[in-house]
Amino acid sequence: MDDHRPNHEGRSKMYKTNARDQNEMRRKRREDEVQIRKCRREERFERNRKMTTERSLSQDENSEILKKVIDGLHSMNDEVISESLTRLHDNVKYNGWTVQALAKGQILNKISDVYCNRMISNATRQLIAEIFSITSNLGIQANEACNPDETVIQSLVTNISQFSNDEDVLCDTFQSIACFIIRSLIYRNLALDNAIVPELLVVSTQPMSVLLHRSLMWLVSLFCEKLDKYSPDVDEVAPLLEIIASGITSTDAMVQTDAASACASLAEWSPIYEHMQEQKLCSMLVANLSNDKGNARPKVKCAISYIIQATGYFTEEMIEAGLLNVLKGFVNVSYMSQEVCFIISNICVEGEHTIDKLIESGVLKEVARVMDAAEYRARKEAAFVICHCCASSNRQHLEYVIELGMLTAFTDLLTCMDVSLVSYILDAITSLLQFGELYNQNNTNPVAEKLEEIGCREKLEFLVESQCFEIHAKAFTILERFYEDDGAIAAAEEVTDYQPRSTIDSTIEMLIRNSATTTSQPFTF
Repeated sequence: MDDHRPNHEGRSKMYKTNARDQNEMRRKRREDEVQIRKCRREERFERNRKMTTERSLSQDENSEILKKVIDGLHSMNDEVISESLTRLHDNVKYNGWTVQALAKGQILNKISDVYCNRMISNATRQLIAEIFSITSNLGIQANEACNPDETVIQSLVTNISQFSNDEDVLCDTFQSIACFIIRSLIYRNLALDNAIVPELLVVSTQPMSVLLHRSLMWLVSLFCEKLDKYSPDVDEVAPLLEIIASGITSTDAMVQTDAASACASLAEWSPIYEHMQEQKLCSMLVANLSNDKGNARPKVKCAISYIIQATGYFTEEMIEAGLLNVLKGFVNVSYMSQEVCFIISNICVEGEHTIDKLIESGVLKEVARVMDAAEYRARKEAAFVICHCCASSNRQHLEYVIELGMLTAFTDLLTCMDVSLVSYILDAITSLLQFGELYNQNNTNPVAEKLEEIGCREKLEFLVESQCFEIHAKAFTILERFYEDDGAIAAAEEVTDYQPRSTIDSTIEMLIRNSATTTSQPFTF
């Protein structure tokens, strides 16, 4: 019995020995793993050091590869583009190509163009997004779960922050972001969400080359476009006005032009008006128009015209800044007359106080000279100025128009083929004749007599025959009220035999005939 009793003590010793052996094996395995990881780190370090040495020694070879990548991105063949992007990705990821090297060849802008304007697959978009994230040291590994749009924009904004002193990187980055914003306003809002505005302000405060200043101002002007659509918060955009202000006062024509374009775009977005007024941007535009720094005057003039046409918010500010005196010198410049008169006509509609200032500045006298001497398009805009002045209820304004001595040239435009202009002139004549009734002597209207002397009555009798009901009615009303010659009126009625159109078919027929007459006959004066 004793010989068959289990040896529990021996078994216990065996288990303890096995446990010690297993613990020893685990410890040794851990040490081996640590040693293996250490060796791998050393190998990786040596490999990276070797790659760096090889890059410094084979710079010409890398330049040749870079050139091939650039040529491939310019190709119209999708397979060649895909191959170039893959090669670029591999060199960025494994061979350590830096964003500085890519920026020298403007590769960021080129792959942005591919991303925005080529029909590429989602996998290719992910590939481009990973290239951007690696070069910007963002550390985002692009995969199917990532939004490549957000990755790309975030990487580009990070470039501005990390390489704020590298002009090559900044220029290429600005051009790339501009490419995305031109493609869609969604990218603009993505950039704003990634706090791009503070980064742009930092860049704007440091010394920069003309090329970088141009790239920056162009990008800022794109941020100002169509703010009424997908509108960001006004506080996000308002800091950009500092950059625009510096652009207006620049001596470079391209920078001035983009700054003026930005102001014109901002005029469409009313929430920014107060901030623009605080910065005195419109006053600066007027000063720029006067000084003509950098020969950007045409674009600045167009920006001022657009702002005045879009809103009356800044009209008073620009007048106080000397706009009328500047325009006065341009009214009779042949290639500027039409646009300047257009600006003045929009100023007129702001109210009687602005007409007072136009009279005080002598601008209307110059406009009257345009009526006598300029070509048709400039005379047309000048006529609108006179019409707006005649729409005033101030008797002094009407008296001043008569004293300008350009009624002959003004009424000659009654025979032009522009229905809108003729209608405005008829309204102006009505206002002048009503003013003349206030000075009626011996049952005669001095204004009516003056107009008859210069041939206006004959033109009115001609317009009674007009196919346009509005023109016919206005001309007939003037003759009937202010020229009490029953025989003439009866003759005019007999000649015209005008019947109002009462059906849809006859109205369409009249419009077609009137349109054909307008397009086929030349302007007559």
